[in-house]
Amino acid sequence: MLGPPFVQISALVALAGTLAGILVGLAVRRRATQPVRVVAERNPPKWTEVVWILGTFVALFWPLGFFLLPTIAYHWPAFPDFPGSWVVQVLGVLLGIAGGLLFSAAARALGSQMTPAIQVQQGHQLLQTGPYRLIRHPVYTAIIAIAIAQTLLFLSPLAALLTLFMVGLAEYRAHLEESLLSSPEAFGTTYDAYMARTGRFLPRLRSKS
Repeated sequence: MLGPPFVQISALVALAGTLAGILVGLAVRRRATQPVRVVAERNPPKWTEVVWILGTFVALFWPLGFFLLPTIAYHWPAFPDFPGSWVVQVLGVLLGIAGGLLFSAAARALGSQMTPAIQVQQGHQLLQTGPYRLIRHPVYTAIIAIAIAQTLLFLSPLAALLTLFMVGLAEYRAHLEESLLSSPEAFGTTYDAYMARTGRFLPRLRSKS
């Protein structure tokens, strides 16, 4: 298991990447100068949206716990050391960096369309550039990747449980979004064709016929 100095540095890098991603998201949201009119939406139970947002922030800011509550963030529940655990932790750092870069790329591509609500706005465009060229929900992929990265870096069973919960919520929300975007109110068969050649969270190896 890696010592506290390396984990400290990794936590600082993770926090810096998180803050950079949030700043990118805020910047693209500020570009929206016109009032938004919602054309269609899917309204999941309110608690799921609140829990998704809270879970996202916990996953993104888990490294902060290493400085505020290190006993919980890194040492509780106690995870037994094992051969090669440091390799797993380094992989966590790399995965976290990749997740942060993906989040920033998806935020830039979404621009003013970035919102936690499941809705279609007036003038809504079907994105097929950047990470959206290969996957339909890169923001969800990025958040899950970061949650997995925290689990690996801190070897935390608590972070692992949070990750599993976030995966379930992401699957649920992605299903609602795809149901909306493939409806006649949105993009209809155009979105069906888009789904056939892209993956939900990971690139599709081959297109569906």
